[in-house]
Amino acid sequence: MADGILIDEKGQSSTDYSWDLVRRFGRFSAHPDPVAHVVRDCGFIHIRRHGTGARVAMHVGHFGVETLAGTIYALKDRQFPRIIMAMLREDEWSYEIVADAAAFAVSAEQLMAGGIDDWCHSWVAVERKLTALDRREFAKVRPLVEFWRTCRGRMPEDIDGVLGRSRLRDRMVLVRRRPKTSRLVFAHFGAGIECRQPGESERLVDHDIHDHYDQAYGAWAATAYAEAMASDSPQLRSIRATIHISDKIMARGRYDRLILPWRSSSGDRLLMGISLTRDHRCFDAGSQILQQRFGSHP
Repeated sequence: MADGILIDEKGQSSTDYSWDLVRRFGRFSAHPDPVAHVVRDCGFIHIRRHGTGARVAMHVGHFGVETLAGTIYALKDRQFPRIIMAMLREDEWSYEIVADAAAFAVSAEQLMAGGIDDWCHSWVAVERKLTALDRREFAKVRPLVEFWRTCRGRMPEDIDGVLGRSRLRDRMVLVRRRPKTSRLVFAHFGAGIECRQPGESERLVDHDIHDHYDQAYGAWAATAYAEAMASDSPQLRSIRATIHISDKIMARGRYDRLILPWRSSSGDRLLMGISLTRDHRCFDAGSQILQQRFGSHP
């Protein structure tokens, strides 16, 4: 990346002195510091190479969700080994070093204009390399991943026992494809997953996975599982989501989702999704916190 990259309010990227910026801002290049101008005054985010990593400059509280999403995808595509966050607050710069695009997303979401509480009906997902499973926060799923590798993706008869020993059953969904169709339905839905109303888990068996009160979120989640089914390989993503779970209750939080593809003894294909919650909050229609929880398990 010889030149820096600017991410605008729509999440679109351009090089520092591109003709698009000149056309948009007129005498852009004549500004004493044009890059600083669009970061400070226009809500852009700036990415430039710094050694083997990247420096990402932002004006805290002055950029939006589209700008952040565009920045995350730009960082993910380039896979920098480390990222320096340069944060402007009241004419003073502060700095934080993070490991990758996923860690950047976790830190930067709190710096966005308006804060996380204004992120209604929106979500951001960052795909992560499977090497991230070596991190401490994924210790509870590593034995299951090793078991999947040992079995070469073939589901054993005692899978319930494996899940019981790992204490992941309440954090797991099992998805199967109906015979002779492309429809994906739930074969199991863990009681500890927060995006559903309490007591809903058993009712969801044999329902389409996009069957969700928040239809847009349900369609988005169904697409992720369909992609995993098509690729037939594990998928790890860090996700931030704000969704409606009823007409009066919203759920907001961050979680990591691991999807493992399996084949049953009869040859059927299944997907196992494990979600590890980083933080979770429920709100009523008046934005009063009903429940707040942090950590990987309820």
